[in-house]
Amino acid sequence: MTNIRLFFRRDFLFTISGLLAVIACLIGRLSLDFIDFHVIFTLLGLMAVIKVLERLGVLDYFAEKLIRVSRTNRSLIRNLTFLAFFSSMILTNDIAILTLLPVFLKIVQKTPQFKEKVIGTTLIIIAANLGSSCLPFGNPQNLYLFAFYQMSFGDFLVLLLPFFGLSIAALLVACQFIPNKQLKVLEQERKAIETKMLILPVAAMLIMILSVLHLFPFQVAVVLAVLAAFFSDRTALKEVDYRLLGTFVFFFLIVGNLGEVAGFVTVIRAMLGSFTSVLFSSALISQVISNVPAALLLAPFTQEAQALVLGVNIGGLGTLIASLANLIGYKVFAVYFVNEKKELITNFSKINGIFLVSFLLFFYLLYLIK
Repeated sequence: MTNIRLFFRRDFLFTISGLLAVIACLIGRLSLDFIDFHVIFTLLGLMAVIKVLERLGVLDYFAEKLIRVSRTNRSLIRNLTFLAFFSSMILTNDIAILTLLPVFLKIVQKTPQFKEKVIGTTLIIIAANLGSSCLPFGNPQNLYLFAFYQMSFGDFLVLLLPFFGLSIAALLVACQFIPNKQLKVLEQERKAIETKMLILPVAAMLIMILSVLHLFPFQVAVVLAVLAAFFSDRTALKEVDYRLLGTFVFFFLIVGNLGEVAGFVTVIRAMLGSFTSVLFSSALISQVISNVPAALLLAPFTQEAQALVLGVNIGGLGTLIASLANLIGYKVFAVYFVNEKKELITNFSKINGIFLVSFLLFFYLLYLIK
């Protein structure tokens, strides 16, 4: 019983969504037609391959390279921030955070004069969220919305190009507020990556990307990805976040049943009738339930695909629960600096709040200009 309680307490979003799904199915009906298995299995294939690449230490390798060329506190944080930004486009925001944030915090522990750990942690988390938003397969909400609205890769890139540019500019400006003090970091030995070990997972990753872009059958791609993970590193398959997949299934069941309630559909569609209403509603709802559930909840009730993609990705900024990646970053920080969690929450909320308001204002004005 203790193990069962721990399983459900470890991920409250999974537990709460599961409970709500059971209630929704009891009041409504249980139907597999509510579940988008294309998204579920595509996410499984991506997560399996990404987990292999993570365990091989791909990001660790690049992080160590950047550390060696960092001469100041500012350059170290800026280098890790942009590595988090660009790597999260392919390897997702949570993997970027789980890999790079411990590297940063270990350096901070060994460098007593380093006082910028909170802003560094915050910027790495923000960068991972922003970077993952720029491609269809960078995060779960993009993968779902890309498939749900049947968007083309070109249209998605055009839509997120201003987001990409604003993210780069905002992160560069934020990094300028970090003191430019001399940095001395002890050299660390890291096990080299065997190139031959990368062949199978990298090939599988490319196939999965092609399947997301509708250039390769997703059923075949998922099977190949899982097989690649199995033969490359069987432990990686055990470490896949199956709770996230379960959470997706639960929300599909919840939204499917809500979609059959006429009154709810009428009200929610009235709320989501324009670009601006969808943009702001999705960003604000994300602050309360996080952006992945917000995307799953709102997509069936609006055709404003562009506004919803922008809204839920901007919505990852803001509160600690606005994105699951935010919570992951907080948990990692707490492991290294348990007595400074309150300071992180305070500064994280302030800096994220500035980013959230700035991004919403920018895209609102951009919409008005168009």
